[in-house]
Amino acid sequence: DFQSDDSMYGRGEQHLSALLKDGDTVVYQTGSWTIDGIEVGDGSPPILRYATVIDIQLVWTHNCEHGVIRGLDMEFLPTKNNNHDGRRLVLSNPLHDVEFGPDQLLARIPFDWDDEDLDIYSSQGGECGTLLVELPPELITIE
Repeated sequence: DFQSDDSMYGRGEQHLSALLKDGDTVVYQTGSWTIDGIEVGDGSPPILRYATVIDIQLVWTHNCEHGVIRGLDMEFLPTKNNNHDGRRLVLSNPLHDVEFGPDQLLARIPFDWDDEDLDIYSSQGGECGTLLVELPPELITIE
């Protein structure tokens, strides 16, 4: 589900954040972004981040949304040859809490938790899982 899909999502009660549930996996942005054509944020270039939602504290009106989405930071898990396939995410270790506003939310992504291949990246040690869809390249940032 992409917030940018105007055929399904909009502002206020039609915003993607209105459908979020605890445990959803999301893509959000930090740095700078635009709201109604006005740049907001800290002035740095946009950076994509990934999280699993643990708490939602939002208010939606007919044309806007206010509040905070809280979650746990996630990152892409390297494969055995230290490449990234853009499909496996792992909770950061140590766990890192994140907070972001609904205006930073880009997408909700289908995700299946498991513990397969944790030995590959034992220094990470966090829970991991697999994206159930292939993300478009503009939603993949691997640091």
